[in-house]
Amino acid sequence: MRNVAWIVVGAIVTAGLGYASWWVYLEVQQQIRGTLISGFGIFAGVMGAFALLCVAHTVSRQAKRLLGRRGISLADADE
Repeated sequence: MRNVAWIVVGAIVTAGLGYASWWVYLEVQQQIRGTLISGFGIFAGVMGAFALLCVAHTVSRQAKRLLGRRGISLADADE
């Protein structure tokens, strides 16, 4: 039962990160119009979305370390 809960949580987090990345991509496209870097086209938007995902990855690693220090193991979800 714990596996199902982790799968549901993972799906929700993945959907949230996907939506946030899409929003960042569109927002970067709007913000760079008429600027010096607007000549890069969608490259800047893609880089903005990847930057968001890198930040999310770093936060998730830090959360995993914090949970590990408190004695909460994510490996218990496999049981």
